[in-house]
Amino acid sequence: MYMTFLQNKYKTTLLRVFRIPKIATINPPHNLSKHYFMKYITLLVGLLFNTFSHAAMTPWLDFTYQNGLITIPVKVSGIDSYAVLDTGANINAINENFVAKHKLTYTHSGNMELEGAFDTKRNKVYQKVPVSFFGINTQLEDLPTITLNNPDNAVLFGQGFFKLFNTQIDYPNQRMRLLTHDHLDLKKYENIEFKLQKGFERPIVKLELEGDSVWMLLDTGYSGGIMIERRFAKKFGWLETQNQTAQFSGANTSEKMENVQAKEVKFGPYTLSNVHVAFPAKGSKVKITSQYSHSSSHVKGVRVRGIVGYEVFKHFVMTMDLKSGNLHVGVPKEQL
Repeated sequence: MYMTFLQNKYKTTLLRVFRIPKIATINPPHNLSKHYFMKYITLLVGLLFNTFSHAAMTPWLDFTYQNGLITIPVKVSGIDSYAVLDTGANINAINENFVAKHKLTYTHSGNMELEGAFDTKRNKVYQKVPVSFFGINTQLEDLPTITLNNPDNAVLFGQGFFKLFNTQIDYPNQRMRLLTHDHLDLKKYENIEFKLQKGFERPIVKLELEGDSVWMLLDTGYSGGIMIERRFAKKFGWLETQNQTAQFSGANTSEKMENVQAKEVKFGPYTLSNVHVAFPAKGSKVKITSQYSHSSSHVKGVRVRGIVGYEVFKHFVMTMDLKSGNLHVGVPKEQL
């Protein structure tokens, strides 16, 4: 399943949606060549900022939290609904529960294999889905279906959305704005190690967990604090303690997770205490880590040991460039 839940005294959500094997962005209509695809993307960006009188950035736009997930108002096929913003997903997708609720029909062009938290599934792919957001009216192509429990969440916007702009998310004040790449050279202001993971193009960030530097997936689709692999948890002695367990549920199966509190986490120039950390219980099949390698080369990418999410982000204003791989972390009074 592509939406999974971790149940404890806090309800925690993790969206894990990866296309196999090709990484997707916002896709152009099939009859567009690669040359015209770039024009398609440029047009989409132009439409957005033309809506705001050719400004280099949009006004602050309010968003809502759904269990720690960022959602923005959209219209899909003319129906008021929401889009979930998920930096951890390498595709955009449409919620099959939304389609079923409103009895919508779209052109079905085939199927796509998607990797979820602990399984892989073939999903339908739809074409020409009318979507309106931030004053833009467009049609999205090659949208696979996923399962989001709330049928009012019509679509999921993944990395394809975030790569179109520099995105500034003010978590404490529940607002965001979009900036053109040429308006802000974020590399000049970055204050935390951040890049796109080799071979996957996913946004990863280096933080310190109990004094140990570690690369993690920066995932706005994870409403918990930090999730790490079990063998990494062993390093901190957490396998020798009696930990609270919780059920991590998918479409057809579920897995147990153990939960602890990290005394100290450093995120850029800031230090947090008592951060919630989850890791798979013994025998769990939850997929967390990744590392790029290729048979034709001895060079490997960095090892990504976990996921960082909302419980860390909620304190900060994060300005990110998922096109070039730059990130600035601040608090509201320090925003760029």
